[in-house]
Amino acid sequence: MAKKRVANKKEKEHLAKVASLGCFCCGQDAEIHHIRKHTGMGLRPSHYETIPLCFVHHRTGKDSIHLGKKLFIEKFGTEQEILEITKERIKNES
Repeated sequence: MAKKRVANKKEKEHLAKVASLGCFCCGQDAEIHHIRKHTGMGLRPSHYETIPLCFVHHRTGKDSIHLGKKLFIEKFGTEQEILEITKERIKNES
C-alpha cells in the first residue's frame, strides 16, 4: 500500500479553510473529503481537491458520499460541483 503524503504548511492552511466552511450539506462541523479522480485507493489525491463534509454526510449516513453516493449526488450535486462552490466560498472569504 502506498504511503499517504503529509500535507505541507500551505496545504494544511487550505484544508483548515475548507473545514472551517462547515459541512456543505448541513452546516455542521466538517471533516475533509478528498475527491478521488483518476487515483488508486492507495494514493491520496491533491489536498486542494477537497470538500467539507460532516461525519454523517462523509461516512455514515444513507446519503453519505461513501455509503450512498447516488443519493448524495441526487440531493447535493457531484463532488466536482461541490468543489467549485467550495473554491468560490474560500475565494470570497479571502
